[in-house]
Amino acid sequence: MAKSMESFKTIMLATDLSDASCGALSYATQLARLLSAKILVVHVVDPNAVPQLTTPKRSNLCELIDSAEDELQKIAMALSYDLIRHATIVRPGPIRETLLQLISEREVDLLVIGTSGKGYKNGEGLGSVAEMLLRAMPCPVLTVGRGVRQDAFEGTHLRRVLFPTDFSETSYGAVSYAERLTRYISGQLLLLHVDERVAGSVATVSLGERTKFEAIVKKMDDPAIVAEYIFHGGPTASAIVTVATEKHVDFIVLGVHGRDESEGARPRAIAYNVIRLARCPVLTICPVAERGAAGSVLQSVVSS
Repeated sequence: MAKSMESFKTIMLATDLSDASCGALSYATQLARLLSAKILVVHVVDPNAVPQLTTPKRSNLCELIDSAEDELQKIAMALSYDLIRHATIVRPGPIRETLLQLISEREVDLLVIGTSGKGYKNGEGLGSVAEMLLRAMPCPVLTVGRGVRQDAFEGTHLRRVLFPTDFSETSYGAVSYAERLTRYISGQLLLLHVDERVAGSVATVSLGERTKFEAIVKKMDDPAIVAEYIFHGGPTASAIVTVATEKHVDFIVLGVHGRDESEGARPRAIAYNVIRLARCPVLTICPVAERGAAGSVLQSVVSS
């Protein structure tokens, strides 16, 4: 059963302490204020991923932990100033396993992560392992890329949420998040379906597609927030990003399917490329993960 956003009480911000994490911190703070939630600011020190600690020495690990605690204390001071309930955690260990443990221990409702950051193994940071995290996290994940817009919660423009759908049960389960997020920002909800067999944008939605869109809308509490049905052709990820850019959306909400890694990299790459290329935050909902099946992988959010 999908958990409603109204019941979100604990938001985890996983940060690598880079400048690229500032946008994720901003969104976590604004959502915490909106939902009256607590923020857990978490930094994981992975001894096996940091080059200088491939042969871990206790003194070096302790220095990294001490340094991270100092940086998190600065974040904590800012959150205190904004009257946001919070706690900070620095923990050594593998990133994915450590975050999973903390999510379980602290009953986290939403994970917020950045998508680029400091170097770890082979130059990878928390952002570039975001795909790995998205496959494993047993809660919704909000990814915030470098340089995304920061005005989604401000009354400076008509705010929009884009919900790509493949008309599957996964879409039906995820649309409640899109609906509630749209209501929280007093915006409009745009429904999108992509068909890779069609080239480019499509001016009108067919009767068949409209009927499928309407089936989703019937499951919503407030259908009036839906402003537009959009049908688009072309490669799935680029079509989603193109529509999001053209419509100046503030969030993309993706209902993603969990699949075994043996089924290939392309389905995972589609969803991850949306996250990587979008100029707005992306909220991913994986029903398989919600049932506790950690380790699932991303499938395309829109059928070809």
